[in-house]
Amino acid sequence: MRKSTFIIGTIGIFMFGLIDWAMKRFAIEHFADGHTVYLLPCIDFFLHRNPGITFDIPIPLSLIAIATTGIILFLVDRTSASYETDPTVTLGALAVIAGATNNLIDRIVNGFTTDYLMFFNTSVINGSDVLIVLGVVSMFWYTRSNPHALRNFIQPSPPKYGVISCMFRSIIRFVRNSRHG
Repeated sequence: MRKSTFIIGTIGIFMFGLIDWAMKRFAIEHFADGHTVYLLPCIDFFLHRNPGITFDIPIPLSLIAIATTGIILFLVDRTSASYETDPTVTLGALAVIAGATNNLIDRIVNGFTTDYLMFFNTSVINGSDVLIVLGVVSMFWYTRSNPHALRNFIQPSPPKYGVISCMFRSIIRFVRNSRHG
């Protein structure tokens, strides 16, 4: 992948994330629960407050926040270590990071995730969900033709530490040295 394609893809992902954030704000401020605007025969603009995770599965906000933060930190670490060697996998991970971060902020600020696109009167999603799914699918699609790419992204050989790993290792070193000094 060329560097310009990677940069354009990254900008596109974060612009899509900003549009999703604006749509969530618009839905919360201008729609009551259950109010629907018909966009296309199978797509409606609809405010749904999702207190849990996928399919409204009720999981406490604190557990969702901890798990999401862990996933985001892991992906940030891996993308900072692998963006030069595997830009396609990194671009997929950036989409997951943007979507997960957007939904996490929405959960923390509002206490729920704002979903606003209803398909076929059954499934309600938001743009962040689309980013997460497209990111995961693109990572796995790319690794079909390059089977070592995902393994090298998760655990490169030789080990290559990302920004989060380096910070964590520095903290551990500092704590160890302060105990002995």
